[in-house]
Amino acid sequence: MRTSITITGLTTYGYHGLFEEERSLGQRFTFDISATLREVRTHRSDDLDCSVRYDAVVDEAVRIASSRKFQTLEALGETIAAGLLRRFALMETATVAVAKSSPPIAHTIERVGIQISLGRVDLEIEPDNTRMVTA
Repeated sequence: MRTSITITGLTTYGYHGLFEEERSLGQRFTFDISATLREVRTHRSDDLDCSVRYDAVVDEAVRIASSRKFQTLEALGETIAAGLLRRFALMETATVAVAKSSPPIAHTIERVGIQISLGRVDLEIEPDNTRMVTA
């Protein structure tokens, strides 16, 4: 049996963004987290060893988000996804969506955000330090 968990609407205050004002004044960030867990035969035993504590997932995501300032939502989301996979051995995949509702954009926007999905196999791949340059 394949099980997934979801945490929706986790809101924290953080100091992430491209501009210095964002990193000094801060703003609200909203996270949606989903994860698939290692396969089990059944959950009828009602055993927590076959799942993860949702409060622990929330605490770990908030801890990672507040551990440093990120310029991009992509780096923030990937760091949280990788951190969750490292912390919770039962997680096979982690998907993290990050949104901010006060982006420094001169138009009316409800929010901007990203979504990152990682599998346990992605932790074994060394990051490529090359950057793609676009016009």
